[in-house]
Amino acid sequence: MKKHVLPAAMLALTLAGFSSTSQAWDPTTAPDLELFMSGASGMDGAITALFDNLCENSASEPKDYYRDGTSGANYRAFFCTLTPAKVAGLSAPKKVLFIKRSAGGSAQGVNPLVEGKAIDALNIQNSNCTETAAGSHVWNCSISKTGDLVAKNPNIGISDVDPFMFRGPNTPTGFSPITQAGTQLLEIRSVAALIFGVPVTNGLYDALQTVQIDKNELPSTCTIGSYTEACMPSLSTHQISSLVSGQIKKWSEFYVNFNGTDYPLTQYPGVTNKPTSDLVAFCKRTAGSGTGAQQYAKFLNSPCTRCALPPIEPAASNPIDGPLVLANGSSGVMDKCLDDFEKGANTSALNAGLVKAWAFGQQALEKNADNKLAYKFVKVDGVAPTLKNAANGTYKDWVEPTYQWRKTGAGAPAGDLLKIIDKLVVEAGSPTSVATVLNKASNYTFGKSGYLAVASNGHPFTNVLDENAPVIGYSHAASGKLDNCNIPVLPADPATKKPL
Repeated sequence: MKKHVLPAAMLALTLAGFSSTSQAWDPTTAPDLELFMSGASGMDGAITALFDNLCENSASEPKDYYRDGTSGANYRAFFCTLTPAKVAGLSAPKKVLFIKRSAGGSAQGVNPLVEGKAIDALNIQNSNCTETAAGSHVWNCSISKTGDLVAKNPNIGISDVDPFMFRGPNTPTGFSPITQAGTQLLEIRSVAALIFGVPVTNGLYDALQTVQIDKNELPSTCTIGSYTEACMPSLSTHQISSLVSGQIKKWSEFYVNFNGTDYPLTQYPGVTNKPTSDLVAFCKRTAGSGTGAQQYAKFLNSPCTRCALPPIEPAASNPIDGPLVLANGSSGVMDKCLDDFEKGANTSALNAGLVKAWAFGQQALEKNADNKLAYKFVKVDGVAPTLKNAANGTYKDWVEPTYQWRKTGAGAPAGDLLKIIDKLVVEAGSPTSVATVLNKASNYTFGKSGYLAVASNGHPFTNVLDENAPVIGYSHAASGKLDNCNIPVLPADPATKKPL
C-alpha cells in the first residue's frame, strides 16, 4: 500500500467544519452518486474525518452534514462535491451523497453483504430534514416516519474486527453466523490498528484509585480523579473477564484485602463517591457489535476457542440480585449509558429506574477524550491504553479493523464508487492520515491513543514510535490472513523485524 500524505490544513472535526454562507446541497438536490456504508459505530469519528477531508468546501462547492436526531448516533450522511484532484481516477467532479449507518454496529457492515440483504439507510429526501440554522449546512433528520429510512444494499462495510468474528455470541439478530465460505464473497482490506479499552463510571474509577493508592500500586502523590498515566487505576484481565461473563453481580462481591483485612469494594475506607445501588451495571453492545466482539475475544477467548465462556446477555439482567446488563445499539448510546449510571439519569433510555450505580462498558479510544462525559478508561493489567503501549507490545486490547465489499452482486461497487472506496481505504491506513485525521479526537490527558498504521500493510516501523505517523509492528495477520482471534506477533521477515 502506498503512503499518501494528506494536506496539512485539515478542517476541525466539529459541526462548525460544515458551516458556510453558500447555498446548501439541500435534500432537493439530486446527487450524481450515492455511496452507502454500514457498520462500526466506534469508528464514526474516523469516518467523518476521512470523508470530511475528501469533500470540497467552498462558496461554490459547499458540503452538508445530515444526522438522525441531533447526534447522528445511528445514521448520518454527507453531501458534497468530490473532484479528481482529491480522488484519483474519478471521471469528473461529482456531487456525492455518502450515507453511513451505525445502528447495529460492525456486523451490519459484514452480514448484509455476505447474505445480499438490503438494510435501512437514512433517506434525506422524505421532507424529514431541517437545517439547524439558515446557512449552517447541518441538518437534523427524523427517522420515525414511513420513508425516513429506506432499504438499500450496502456498497461497503466497515468493521472493528475481521468478518469471520461474527459468529457465536457476535451473530446479529436476523442473520446467520459468518462462515469461511461467506468471507470468500468479499473483498476484505485491513486498514489500521484501533485501540479499545474498558470505560468505567467516575465513581468506580475513584474507588479503584483510592484502593490502589493505599496499596502502593499507584503513587501516593496521586489525587482522586487524576487522569494521568501514572495515576490511572487498573483492572486485571481476570477481573475484567469475571465482570464481562457475569460472574460478579454486585460490587460488594468485589473484595479488596488491605493490611490483612478483607473489604467489599463498596465499604472500603476512604471511598466516598458510592453508588445508590450495589449492583454491577454492564453497558454492553448488542450482538453484532465489533466493539463487543473485540472485548469478548481479548478477555473471554470467545468465539475463538471451543469452551470459551460467553459474555453475559441482557436477558440475564437481574434488577434484584444483579448484574444489570443493558444493550447499547451504538457507541453513541454507550456514551450515554455510562454517563447515565454515574448521574442517575436516563438520556440513553436504558436507565428507566434512574439508578445510580457503578458501571463499566466497552469503547474505542476515540471517545470522550475531552472528559465531558462521566466516565474514564482504566489500565488493563497495569498498562494504559496509549499508542506507545500498544506499539511496544504491553497493551493488549487492540484489533485490526477491516473495510469490505461484495466482489459481485447487489451493492457491489464499480467505476467511480470503487475509486472513492479505494481512496478511503488508502487514507484510512496511511500513517500520516492516521495521525492527522483519525487521531484528532484521541488526545487524552494520560497520552495519545486511537489508531496506528500496521506494518503488515507495507509501512516501515522502528522501535521508537513516531506519534505523528504511528506504525505498529505487531499484527494479528502474521499468518498471512487477518484473524483477530490470533495473538499479535512481530513479522517474520528479518529485513523488517525490529524488536521493541
